[in-house]
Amino acid sequence: MLAVTLPSSARPTNPRLALIAISVVVAIMNIDITAVNVALVSLGKDLHARLGDLQWGLNTYMLAFAALIVTAGRLADVFGRRRCLLIGAALFAAASLICGMAPTLALLIIGRLLQGAGGALMLPAGMAIISIVYGAEQRAVALGTIVGVAGVAQSFGPLAGGLVTSMLSWRLVFLVNLPLVALVMIVAARSIQETNDEAASRRIDIAGVVTLAAALTTLLIGLDATNGGDASPAKMVGILALSVVLFAAFTIIERRTEAPIVDGKLLRQPVFLCSCIASGLLGFVFFLFLFISALYLQEELGYSALTAGVALVPFSLVIAISGVMSGRLARYISIATILVVSCLLLAAGLAILSFVPASDGYGGMVLPFLLIAAGAGPGFTLLNTAGLGAVPAARSGQASGMIYMFRLGGGAVGVAAASALHGALFHRHLVFALSQASVKLPFAEQKLLERPGAAEHIAQLGGSLMPGQVDQVRQAFHDSFVAAFTSTLQLCVILPVIVALLVLLLMRGTAPLSATSNPVADVS
Repeated sequence: MLAVTLPSSARPTNPRLALIAISVVVAIMNIDITAVNVALVSLGKDLHARLGDLQWGLNTYMLAFAALIVTAGRLADVFGRRRCLLIGAALFAAASLICGMAPTLALLIIGRLLQGAGGALMLPAGMAIISIVYGAEQRAVALGTIVGVAGVAQSFGPLAGGLVTSMLSWRLVFLVNLPLVALVMIVAARSIQETNDEAASRRIDIAGVVTLAAALTTLLIGLDATNGGDASPAKMVGILALSVVLFAAFTIIERRTEAPIVDGKLLRQPVFLCSCIASGLLGFVFFLFLFISALYLQEELGYSALTAGVALVPFSLVIAISGVMSGRLARYISIATILVVSCLLLAAGLAILSFVPASDGYGGMVLPFLLIAAGAGPGFTLLNTAGLGAVPAARSGQASGMIYMFRLGGGAVGVAAASALHGALFHRHLVFALSQASVKLPFAEQKLLERPGAAEHIAQLGGSLMPGQVDQVRQAFHDSFVAAFTSTLQLCVILPVIVALLVLLLMRGTAPLSATSNPVADVS
């Protein structure tokens, strides 16, 4: 039984203000990913980063979040939910300031890592506060409100990021977090009562956290080593081999510790196991797609950050709407059936998009964009619902953290894979296209074409090219960029199909949710 300790002098928690504070937390965390995606190209231009290096502006955030979220939930139970919410908010604010003021990509990456850690502290603490403050009937309404806020924030993120980046600066994408986090901290300090679980285990799996973070980091670095013309196969193999060793060590540590991040007992439940693995695969595909699509809109179609943000709004809206509607539909149709259909929609969208010619522009991308969104929204929502429905209520906190860990860990790897695949394929196609056109570019000038705003850099090559060759280089660049984009998508089509097969294998027989049941909210 949950044992809650309340300071006798503390004022009772104000439920409405608590809900506002946690809704702001969820909004910040959803906007922060989608808005930054759109701002990456402008960010890369200012910080003189390669296209391949921009991935670190996204996946370091997800890496820290994935590695820490389960442990952060336990810290909140032991040391106090409000305390962890305040510490996480302060860390997130400081990290946002670092990102917004960063003079180099390296410093921005450090800030993003700290943002992920702050987010990991805030989310489980905030959701635990809502679960305690609201009774069973009111809790469903509160969680539904948070789901709605998450959907709106996710939809608004690309537009907000594009607007702020185009009109002001990409730095404001991070700095705007400061007043919002200040609001959360003021409300939490004045209107939320401290609670903790006296029965919670005080054992923290530090070895597991460190080993998991190291394994994920080396995997991302290994994938990055494949990127560009200066890729080193030997270095890549060595780093990836180290990553495999670290993942094996992590597995051994988790089996032997008394309070593991990844609880093997939970993973022995087939439905929960399916939810974790499938969430990781869908996270991989979704964040890979979002990363390279934002690049394609700006680098290939020549969109500004604002126009790219507007172009992604319908995609984000469909994700939010389809996610909420799938929860209602699951009352009448089995979750497994909806998930299989969603995965097939996602696979179809990726396949269609990979064959849309660049000459069709954004108009040809709308239908596959909407198909991908219609598959991703129900996929994330119902995997979360099914997974938590398969474990005891007392374990739902850790179980939810594990699902998010798989999803964001998969997302971090997906962004790294997008950068690596796109970079390697682009370089290979570019070298071939230039050789076909009998154009020889020095290696240093080829590297200019791997930087954000590469189409603008082509004009700088005129001095080393013969008349007419600038146009040939420009055509080779665009052909290579499109070929890399489409090939990367085609390689990913199989993953939603694998998820569908996993669902059929491990979730077969799951009944529809009852009309009175409340699907667990999916907030990130």
